[in-house]
Amino acid sequence: MKKNILFICTTFTTLILTAYGFINWNVSKTDQLAISIDENITTKTQVPDKVKNRFFTDFIYDVGPRFGAIKKRELDQATSITPFFDKKQLQSIVSLKSVSIILIKSDKRTDTKTTGYSNKLTTAQLKLLQSFDYSTSFLIKAEYQQINQKTGKLEDSYSTPHLTIVPEKEASYSQGMDALKKFLKENSKKYRIDVDPEKLKPAKLYFTVTKKGTIENIKLDRPSGYPLVDKTMIELINKTPGTWQAAENYKGEKVDQELVVSFGLMGC
Repeated sequence: MKKNILFICTTFTTLILTAYGFINWNVSKTDQLAISIDENITTKTQVPDKVKNRFFTDFIYDVGPRFGAIKKRELDQATSITPFFDKKQLQSIVSLKSVSIILIKSDKRTDTKTTGYSNKLTTAQLKLLQSFDYSTSFLIKAEYQQINQKTGKLEDSYSTPHLTIVPEKEASYSQGMDALKKFLKENSKKYRIDVDPEKLKPAKLYFTVTKKGTIENIKLDRPSGYPLVDKTMIELINKTPGTWQAAENYKGEKVDQELVVSFGLMGC
């Protein structure tokens, strides 16, 4: 009898100790898990007061004419709207309603405008186009009907290609335009620290490569939202390490050409 009682007590004690050990192990594991979770939460919620040395990398987009290039010689010889539209656009036109030529200055449409109603340019349109000099910008607004590819029905549409007149041989940078863009991007980097992409605006920096291959008439058409960046870009254009070769007309005569640096956010 005593042996049975002793066996039962021993077994019961063993079970209690085993259960206690299991509970302690689970508590310990739970505590460790809680600590791990707390550490993760702390790590995730710790945000630095200021992100240091943050700068906007996509900065210089293009160096060239303001809008799509069209050569002066080609413009002077134009008799219809054909040179201003690509072949696919022309083929899509079923019925042409009107064609307007509008002069652009300071990136804005002006009141200098003339309108025709056929594919062939009118005398007034020809006269206006031929009065434009190098680096002049203008747009052609064509209103027409075309067939909707999905419905097969006629619908009203329009197209407004924006163009800038360029010399037959454009001004060139001795080290190449890619090298110029890299120079402007790299040397403006320290002035772009902490530039906020949401506040940065598209900007255009105009400058003229003269007949002598010098840089003149540097101007900013609109600010980027960061005055120091704008000031730096103007200074850098004057400090380009290479040289410029002047543009030439179809006779081989040197002419001035205005170029534009597009920087900041990409815009129109």
